[in-house]
Amino acid sequence: MNTVLAELGKKLADRWMGALLLPGLLFVATAVCGVLLGQGSAIDSAHLADELTRLGERMTTGPAATALTVAGALLAATVSGLVVQGLAAAVRRVRVARRPRRWVRWRRERARAARERDGGTSPDRYLPARITDIGDRFRLVDERVDAQYGLSAALAWPRLWLLLPETARPLISSAYSRYQGSSETTAWGLLIMCLGLAWWPALPVGAVLGLVGRHRGRASGAALADLVEAAVDLHQRQLAEALGVDLPHGRITPAEGLQINGMLNKRA
Repeated sequence: MNTVLAELGKKLADRWMGALLLPGLLFVATAVCGVLLGQGSAIDSAHLADELTRLGERMTTGPAATALTVAGALLAATVSGLVVQGLAAAVRRVRVARRPRRWVRWRRERARAARERDGGTSPDRYLPARITDIGDRFRLVDERVDAQYGLSAALAWPRLWLLLPETARPLISSAYSRYQGSSETTAWGLLIMCLGLAWWPALPVGAVLGLVGRHRGRASGAALADLVEAAVDLHQRQLAEALGVDLPHGRITPAEGLQINGMLNKRA
């Protein structure tokens, strides 16, 4: 157990360094430079050099002052990283949100018109019901698993995860990490755009980061949804066998899916 805890501690330290501290230090350095430059001299490197020189001259020298400066920079970097973590969680919630409903209705009608124009036959339950493509891709996993097997993916997934082979779990975990990273990229973009109040170049930089995060979110979200759905397709029989449910058709059908849902929901 001590070895496990030590390894977890190393991973947490690596996570803190990679996701919070290093990007946070870069943000703090950018913020200091932006405030020193201001709007009027936003891209004047000579002015920045002069301001940094004057700032260095005003700072008290000595070991104690240096230690306080380093501690302050680390604290500011950590706080900015924690703010980004909160913003990233908000970004992920927005991606799967159902409101504003007017926007959802517009996306739904647009998809319905495209389906009719292309002669598609997909059921209405597959039409958009979230405000983003990412949210709808995640929702489609639930809808398609229910349509095919009668299973509730939300109920089945925690149990199915325990049954997955060791080769499958890292793939899904890696896909989720990439998806989570995309939301953090968007969050850094939002935070950097806030610097635009004091330094206008932060606005386009933040906007570009936001767009990169959106693009990565769509790609990584689609990959994550595909992997989760594939895991259900390939291992649904193992779930039924583990729960003692007979499969007369060799796979879960809606009848067995309803039975499994009742078992997992404890008949609630």
